[in-house]
Amino acid sequence: MMRASHRLLLAASLLLAVSPAFAADTAGTATLVTGHVSAAAPSGEIRDLIKGGAVYAGEVIITATGSYVNIEFSDGGRVLLRPETRFAIERYQYAGAQASTGTPGQPARQESAFFRLLKGGFRAVSGLIGHTRREDYAVQTPVATIGIRGTDYEVRYCNGDCGDISPAPKDGLYAGVQSGAIALNNGGGQVTTTAGQYVFIAGAGNVGIPSALRPQALGHQPLPDPKTCN
Repeated sequence: MMRASHRLLLAASLLLAVSPAFAADTAGTATLVTGHVSAAAPSGEIRDLIKGGAVYAGEVIITATGSYVNIEFSDGGRVLLRPETRFAIERYQYAGAQASTGTPGQPARQESAFFRLLKGGFRAVSGLIGHTRREDYAVQTPVATIGIRGTDYEVRYCNGDCGDISPAPKDGLYAGVQSGAIALNNGGGQVTTTAGQYVFIAGAGNVGIPSALRPQALGHQPLPDPKTCN
């Protein structure tokens, strides 16, 4: 007869085998899911993401046509992904008060929120990470890396796939700021965009072109406020 301790070890190993994300750091929770949204783990496993489901560091969040997902991260930041988006949570660490004070006898845990936009777009409201050390937060895109200044901002990357807009916009990165500011860095230099302003960057070596007019690529109206999408 199998001992109780052996049964517990077997159950734990089976649980880890079924759910590779079990051991990963929980980054946040999906507070809204419409249509079909999935999460791809570094192992290649793909799972459906439902409202209330956790998202983990290392995953790529994927929205299908006509689908949206709003993610609330543990530091209070939120990201609303538009349809046909691929958004990677490359590295995420937040330990609340422990991040700054640490556990007695142990070093403080470094906060970090590093994301990558592979396709599509989003509206984001930054949380606590990056407000003290700006270098702890960044979103890398194929065109530029985005840093924050305490921010509510919107981004869309077009690469021959913005056919929902007529006439089709030029390929490149479009960004606008609702509040705060963002800094976009690439081989062409840095451009800072503040509340009520927009910017277009055609490629990784191009200088950003600021504008006071909302680009068609972002739609006539901003995406809904991620703080209220539940």
